[in-house]
Amino acid sequence: MDAKVRMKIKKTVIGSFPSISHNYEESMRRIVDIQLKYGMDIVSDGEQRADMITYFRDIPGLEPSPRGLRVCSKIMPPEDPGETIKVKDFITVRDYLKEIGRVDVAVKTAITGPVTLGLACAASGLKHYSGLNDMNLYLDLSKALGSIATHLLEIGSYVQIDEPGISAGFISPSKASLILEELFTIIGEVRRRSDSLSIHVCGDLTGKMDFIEKLLQLDLDIISLAFSGAREGGNMSLLNKDLFNRSGKKLGAGIISVSSTRESDVDSEDNIYLRLRKISGMVGCENIAYAHPDCGMKNTPLNVSEIILQRLSMAVDRYNEYLKSRRA
Repeated sequence: MDAKVRMKIKKTVIGSFPSISHNYEESMRRIVDIQLKYGMDIVSDGEQRADMITYFRDIPGLEPSPRGLRVCSKIMPPEDPGETIKVKDFITVRDYLKEIGRVDVAVKTAITGPVTLGLACAASGLKHYSGLNDMNLYLDLSKALGSIATHLLEIGSYVQIDEPGISAGFISPSKASLILEELFTIIGEVRRRSDSLSIHVCGDLTGKMDFIEKLLQLDLDIISLAFSGAREGGNMSLLNKDLFNRSGKKLGAGIISVSSTRESDVDSEDNIYLRLRKISGMVGCENIAYAHPDCGMKNTPLNVSEIILQRLSMAVDRYNEYLKSRRA
């Protein structure tokens, strides 16, 4: 049997879960327990403290406002990245895993990318920069976010850059590519593992093949995409084995939608399994780093989130058994 088949697809999440309580440390522990219950190999802190924009209120140049986090002055890297919220929450989860004897499980920290963060903050208020099209806004954010991401990689976290603003069409793919190149140039060289740095771009990316190819040229390990929703299913057209073989990058495969609000609406294990089989057939199982839900689950009811993880886990385990049978 081809050695490339001798592998196992891991399971992870995108990052966010519904907020449980204002006791953030206890909430993070509970969210980690849920992920462990369903066999996630890489867990997150569940983003229990804030939304994906407000988390970065400790970056100099950003401040809270009635409309949300806004740009109040020139954006600068934090004086001590180790004191930022993202780093402290990673340490909370890492230490909890040590406490319960699960050091075999990795922790992934989601960092909102400079495109999405810049657009969201500028829409709430903008000073110092000339407008939404001022590249300096995004390049300065890349330096600030890069310092946080670098610190996280250095202390053992996996890092995932989240850029939902790109598929929403708020900025041109060519401009987004230049911004992301700046960010990944800053952080790409410090990772300790070959699978620890990823980008997640949710939504429909059909018609943006040039952008996907540019992403695969960045100094990162994994490009994470969604394939399960009504619109996201079209992203299958972006996949081919040669693309990943040439780039040396791996795929994070979104194999279950997070849009369900009732347990009865969650996709079946069979459908999830077949979706994973189809994706694997297009890119090669050796080019899939891990499987995950299409996106974060901040707006998904907690009971539904658990069903999503349960069925994802069952489908991936079933596929890994299928891979084992091919080796027999």
